Amino acid sequence: MTYIAVKDLKQGGALWTKLNEERELVVTRDGRPCAILISVDGDEVEDSLAAIRRALFSAAVGRARRRAEANPPPADIVERAVRESRRSRRSS
Repeated sequence: MTYIAVKDLKQGGALWTKLNEERELVVTRDGRPCAILISVDGDEVEDSLAAIRRALFSAAVGRARRRAEANPPPADIVERAVRESRRSRRSS
């Protein structure tokens, strides 16, 4: 994985050459990752974007599950949420 600073985004041709070689670059601001540049085929931009969004969503769900496992909600809150959900489904 190659890291580049935000200021290096102004490199123009050198940036595109590096991106074509590496296929992905991590952009840093003040030494901390803030973005990812990914090389995509121009004909498959929408498919690539959809795949990235699915991956980000899946990662977010995984993080939420790990947090819930480490610090589970009280049983009464879960039971109340389940009852409310079932009640709203019946009235729909």
